[in-house]
Amino acid sequence: MTDEEFFQRLRGDARALRHQPDEATLARIRVAISSRLTTPTVADLLAAWFRPLAATALALSLAAVIGTTIMRGDDIVFADTDVEITSAGETYRVGD
Repeated sequence: MTDEEFFQRLRGDARALRHQPDEATLARIRVAISSRLTTPTVADLLAAWFRPLAATALALSLAAVIGTTIMRGDDIVFADTDVEITSAGETYRVGD
C-alpha cells in the first residue's frame, strides 16, 4: 500500500468521525458571534474600565490595612536610628 492509498483510506475512515452540528448548535454559534460583533454600549465600556480600577483600589486598600495593622503591633521594636555624618569638620546628627 502506498502513502497515497493510505491517506485516502484514512480520510475515508475519518469522514465518519467529523462533527456535524445540528441546527440548534449552529444557531447558538451564530448568536455568540453576532453578539461579539455588535458595538459595545456605554454600560459595557464603563464596566470594562471600572472592574480593573475597583480591583486595584481593593488591592491597595487591603495592603494598607495589613501594613497599618502590622505597624501598630506592640511587639515591634525599632533599633536606635541615630546617624552621625561628618563632613568638612562638622558633625551632623540625624535621627531621634
